[in-house]
Amino acid sequence: PFWHWSQFVHKSAWQGFLLVRDSVHTHAQLSAMSCGGAALSFSTDAPAVSAGSTHAAATLTAAKPTQVPGRAIPHPPLPAAAGSAGSPANALIMDENKAAVPARVPAKAKAPSSVSVDSTTMKGVPAMEVFASHERSWSIQDALDQHAALAEQREVLLEIGRNRIRVRQTQLSFAELEVTEAVEAAKKIGVVAAGDAKRVMQLASRVRAAVRDLRVASRMRQMEDGTVSKHLTYADGEIEKSRQEMTSMKEVIDDKALTLATDESQPTPERPVDANGQPLKQKFRYCTNCKVGGHGQRFCEYFLERPDWKVYPNQKWFSDEKGNEYHCPLGKKLVDFADESHFSRIAMYLKGRAWLEEKTKVLELGGSLIPQTFIIENGKWKGSPPPADEEVSELPWFVKEADRNWGTSVHVCAKPSACLGLAKPDATYVVQQHIKDPLLMDDGRKCHIKFYVLLLGFEDGARWHLYTFKDGYLSISPNRWSPHDLSKETQVTIIRSERIEGWKPWKDAYPKCKAAVAQVIERAVTQGKLEGRLGKLQFEIFSADFIVDTNGDVFMFEFNMSPVLKDPKDAPKVNDADMVRGALSIVAPWSGGSPGLWDFAGEFRGQPPQPKAPTAADVTSSAQASAPFPG
Repeated sequence: PFWHWSQFVHKSAWQGFLLVRDSVHTHAQLSAMSCGGAALSFSTDAPAVSAGSTHAAATLTAAKPTQVPGRAIPHPPLPAAAGSAGSPANALIMDENKAAVPARVPAKAKAPSSVSVDSTTMKGVPAMEVFASHERSWSIQDALDQHAALAEQREVLLEIGRNRIRVRQTQLSFAELEVTEAVEAAKKIGVVAAGDAKRVMQLASRVRAAVRDLRVASRMRQMEDGTVSKHLTYADGEIEKSRQEMTSMKEVIDDKALTLATDESQPTPERPVDANGQPLKQKFRYCTNCKVGGHGQRFCEYFLERPDWKVYPNQKWFSDEKGNEYHCPLGKKLVDFADESHFSRIAMYLKGRAWLEEKTKVLELGGSLIPQTFIIENGKWKGSPPPADEEVSELPWFVKEADRNWGTSVHVCAKPSACLGLAKPDATYVVQQHIKDPLLMDDGRKCHIKFYVLLLGFEDGARWHLYTFKDGYLSISPNRWSPHDLSKETQVTIIRSERIEGWKPWKDAYPKCKAAVAQVIERAVTQGKLEGRLGKLQFEIFSADFIVDTNGDVFMFEFNMSPVLKDPKDAPKVNDADMVRGALSIVAPWSGGSPGLWDFAGEFRGQPPQPKAPTAADVTSSAQASAPFPG
């Protein structure tokens, strides 16, 4: 009967509306989730769908059917909504920009004869998308928070998947009913009507359309099953990664072979021993990201590529008066590598590095390798001033703030008399004139060499090894060079532009740059500017800036102690992974490592530091470090 069919259509549409409403609510829950304390932000006004997916409307409609004896109506309807008794067939229209609502079909409107299921997505129903993936955790709390967030995400995805499958099943059920109705209508055609070719063609077209829509609905249901299964499997995999990470952290913090970190003035604590009096051996080698910045986390990531390295979790160490937090390995233990040198057997910062980093100090070490340099301090010339304007050539002059890098404080002027006017009264500057006859690129642009250096100081505090990288980068100015164009785009070369390996002058320039760096480092070591660390390895990867003239001579300008380094995930085509992996294979050798393109450039010896007698403050600090750590 028509009344029963109308009730079924209305109630099924209302059931679909409830499913969509629940799905949108679930999508809002997913939007509010956070992973490791970092909130995920995306709009709930328009549910997210995969990029590039089609947004055709998914509209479920039905025609008046003929009741099939003995055929059960799929999906028994929910209790009827108020005012629905005796109403015409309702259509569930899923709109992209608002929650789906039952849309009433006008009484005189003819319902479509087929179910529209040719949309690849269901508008108004949240898409099955994983918004949070596992990322490496550096503390126990971060690992716990991430595991909870990933587990919650899995539950939300499961609910979304159930709702999407229910909607697809509803589409499939309507398509099955439409096929049954079309076939029954064709069977009941009378003898007279069967002679009407137009009428027969209409019935045949209806059957074909219904079968086509049934096939599409069935395929959409199968695809939805696969999509839901795929995303849930991925979510389960991310949860498993998180679980394994927490298991690993539990294992490493139970390693009894680790000792407390002590100050350099105190003797290195002896390793714990086993029941037989033998020193305990670490199960793995450990690295800790103490969030100091620089390249510390990057080096940790490269160490963790090795099978015998594990993360040792960090903890809060202390806060300063400005509220800045400092971190250390859990329990203030001494680990194999940490970016906080006090807690690391391998320090990633050289002691005395200021003699290489500060532009005024490196002048003492560089000598004639550096172009003639003048100094402005507190708005005045310190030492000898530059010559008068009429005594110099027309090459431009550079005024560079002594304690800043990246070209952020470089000023260019035409004459030395203009230099003082470019300096701030409370800062220190180095002033240099452009070298004569610079070697330019083939298209006339200015360039300089980014020359990479690895310096390694050994545990005896006296021995140093220097390595230079056989490859490097050219930094090239955007504009063609002219001595009369004072713009930064013409005179200042900052950004690494291209690898240097294919540059023809590199073959002759490389050994000269290598010898110049070795000369500076030897002076720094033998003069005691660079200091050894007793019982601790120290290293640093840094760069030197060189410029070449048309005679093939090289001039050094400065060292950059925190150079730009790119990882494959940031720059897949041109990156520094080979440089970093090779350097770390020298610092901490292992069976799968290789120095790669690093070239040994010399060994130097300095005076080892004398052990300092512990002060009262050191004794107090040691006692505090030995105290059990809360929690």
